[in-house]
Amino acid sequence: MGTVGVLLVKRVSRGSRGVQRDFREVQGEMIEQYRGYEIKVYWSNIDLGYVFCVFSMDGEGIMESGTYFYEENAWMGARETVDRYIEVKERGLDRWTI
Repeated sequence: MGTVGVLLVKRVSRGSRGVQRDFREVQGEMIEQYRGYEIKVYWSNIDLGYVFCVFSMDGEGIMESGTYFYEENAWMGARETVDRYIEVKERGLDRWTI
């Protein structure tokens, strides 16, 4: 465990089905680098569920999700969103829908 500025940073290894993933936890947000994008999953007290946000490596916000009941479902939804976003960009389309 270490500190970055005033933020608490903890490296966490999580995985399901025997797959280990490397996450960072920053003040309750789980952060993962996935295919060149940053995914953050956190609990929303307002929505009473898990929400994910996807950012480019430049820090540009790409998308924020609706609410997921389980954290693992939020991670799967976030990764699927990044995969679709990359697919649309590779096709050269300006707009994409989820």
